[in-house]
Amino acid sequence: MHNMPLSPGEAERAPLSRGKSFALLALIILLVEVIPLAYNFVTPALPEIAKHFGTANVGWVITIVTLVLAASTPLVGKLGDIYGKKRMMLVSAAVFGAGSVLAALAPTFELFLVGRGLQGAGMAILVLAYGLIRDILPPSIIPVAVGFVATGMGASTILGPIIGGYLIDHFGYTGVFWAQLTHVAVVGIAVAIFVPETTLRTRSKLDVLGAVILGLGAFVLLFGIGKAATWGYTAPQTLLCVGGGLAVLAGWLVYERTPKEPLIDLQMLRHGPVAKTLAASGFVQFVLVSHSMLIPMFVMTDPDLGLGYGFGVTALAVAVYTVPTGIVSMIAGPVGGYFTRRIGPAPVLVFGGAALSLGSVLLATLHDSTAQMMFGQLVIGLGLGSATATLPNLIMRTVPAQTQGIAGGMLNLSGSLGSAIGSQMMIAIVAIPGVVLVGRAAQYSEKGFVYAFFALAVSGLLAAVMGLLLTRNKIERQADVAVPKSEMVA
Repeated sequence: MHNMPLSPGEAERAPLSRGKSFALLALIILLVEVIPLAYNFVTPALPEIAKHFGTANVGWVITIVTLVLAASTPLVGKLGDIYGKKRMMLVSAAVFGAGSVLAALAPTFELFLVGRGLQGAGMAILVLAYGLIRDILPPSIIPVAVGFVATGMGASTILGPIIGGYLIDHFGYTGVFWAQLTHVAVVGIAVAIFVPETTLRTRSKLDVLGAVILGLGAFVLLFGIGKAATWGYTAPQTLLCVGGGLAVLAGWLVYERTPKEPLIDLQMLRHGPVAKTLAASGFVQFVLVSHSMLIPMFVMTDPDLGLGYGFGVTALAVAVYTVPTGIVSMIAGPVGGYFTRRIGPAPVLVFGGAALSLGSVLLATLHDSTAQMMFGQLVIGLGLGSATATLPNLIMRTVPAQTQGIAGGMLNLSGSLGSAIGSQMMIAIVAIPGVVLVGRAAQYSEKGFVYAFFALAVSGLLAAVMGLLLTRNKIERQADVAVPKSEMVA
């Protein structure tokens, strides 16, 4: 069988039938599904994890994943360019599996978080999957294939809470981690056997120091935010951690001017539409991850505790509140894409951010019944689908084609940082009115959740403001954004 040479800069690939192409795509998608399931399986388990380990710092269960993912994704993407994307996908899958085992067996919360951190490092699979699809599948089906990857991840937001809830109710929180191990092991073996490796290799330099500085600065900052409720919001150690973290991050920005291939292109950040789009991504992901944490904690709380909220539902029943949000989001995504083509991406971002803000206000003010909660949830789903669908279109239209890989990586990085900050800030915010210990579990007051939902409303509003500012720009591919000498995949 002869290979089919393509245009310069692309991999040579063997001709594939349409059926085999979609079979390979299905395997890649199944492996990528470890990413959303690492969130959707675990968020309903947060109350049980907090109770098991006797900790109020349960926000770190989500924070550590997004933090490690943000720092490791650009490095893993480059390693895929150097050594092969399939090879690095399998390495990432093995790291994810090791993290799943450690999280399931960890005797202490600290070791549990190490396991979650390993899962975060393994979740860099996504950036490799997009590259592998581009390299091995026929060019004619690549746009459809990329769409299937996004759809598959959307479907898991519906199935994840249902399957995860069942596992938690019947096997405890460890059940979701054994399920993740089984998933990544079975699919990983199938990918190793059937999916071909890309023939494309590029020389690239790894900005390991940049990733370490970024991770350290973000960790110290978020550690200070997470401990603020315990130490005091104006305590010296809180101010030291927050100030120190910000100082390290400032130093990281200075350092990023020196490597030939940095984690981010600071020159690109000086281009207004790019900076606004990245900021909007951070605000949207802040809402997405924080919202997915707050809802299970809220609805699973026993109303008999007298805290003024909660429905006392099981982990499986949490799906009643989250699945409709996922369905609306999946519908709003393609609809948002349609309107992006008709009226441009910036107005769609304005609508999505406004819907996120309105839905969060509704959750803050109307949460005494399931019907009231569902109304806010549906509005949130409308905002998430619209906003997340338009952000990639915005970044693609604001940079030249040659730098879209770099810009896409920066979009992922800003979103990951927004997720990490959001998950940690939510725990700090809900604890502001005080924490009540019931047994070994920390319980929060209704006022704390109200504050948290209003914080999500502010973040959604800021995303809408970024959209309004972008409507003043001519959102097209700009020629004035510098193109680096070597392309970085992130």
